[in-house]
Amino acid sequence: MWKTSRRDGPGTIAELIKWKLSLAVAFSSVTGYFLFSGKAGGDLSLVAAGVFLLAAGAAALNQFTERKSDALMERTMGRPLPAGKMNSLTALTISGALLAAGSLMLSFTGLLPLMLGLFNVILYNAVYTGLKKITTLAIVPGAVVGAIPPFIGYTAAGGAMTDTVILLFALFMFLWQIPHFWILLIRYGHEYQKAGIKTIYGAMDNRQIGRLVFLWVTASSLILWVLTGVFMPLKTPAGLVLLGLNVTFIIFFYRVIFKGRQDEGLKNAFILMNSFTLLIMLILIATS
Repeated sequence: MWKTSRRDGPGTIAELIKWKLSLAVAFSSVTGYFLFSGKAGGDLSLVAAGVFLLAAGAAALNQFTERKSDALMERTMGRPLPAGKMNSLTALTISGALLAAGSLMLSFTGLLPLMLGLFNVILYNAVYTGLKKITTLAIVPGAVVGAIPPFIGYTAAGGAMTDTVILLFALFMFLWQIPHFWILLIRYGHEYQKAGIKTIYGAMDNRQIGRLVFLWVTASSLILWVLTGVFMPLKTPAGLVLLGLNVTFIIFFYRVIFKGRQDEGLKNAFILMNSFTLLIMLILIATS
């Protein structure tokens, strides 16, 4: 039997499971589902709920695993475990319950979606987390984690993982994860060093990291638009909208990264990237 803190509650649990991020992960799987089916099927709710619960359980498990490192960084020391809002056993129990519930729901959609979901939990909590203090290349499996949920939705709807449409969308999600890590370095790189996490911070100054982020985002955005036009032609209006969004995004992203105050710029960069990703997914769903 374990003791629960008096501060345990819905707000603390929501923070533990990173509910906003978990919702975003679930929505990417929903997008994958629509890319194949073109409509909401009876098992769509199982996909969305299953992926959300797995993502939430994985986030809780990650906070349990990294509770000591989190306590060393100002950005994360306010999380439930290092801040003492919840004890470790409670967090681990919540994680296990969520992972079990998510696995059960995905099992009703097929074996492949379930295996992809469980593989992603392992990739996130064992491979990515384990490599963070060993190599700067940990961001690669970390980015792969963000690319797998669309495959879960796509295969649950009956699609094949080798289909061009889902490969392109997964590539977009993979490429889009990496600059998120780098943006955090501009503000919190010294904290990552203190916690022993390997990054490019130190080898590059903040201005250089900012340029790297902008070049990566610009190249990724344009390359993916070209690939989509070549391998997955959209109707002309949708194609023009995507092109317009790309150009507009790049212009605004440049302004928020290099103009104005750094703190405000970094916050706006995250908002802009997440908004762009959401718009892309909505367009893909609408044109499926």
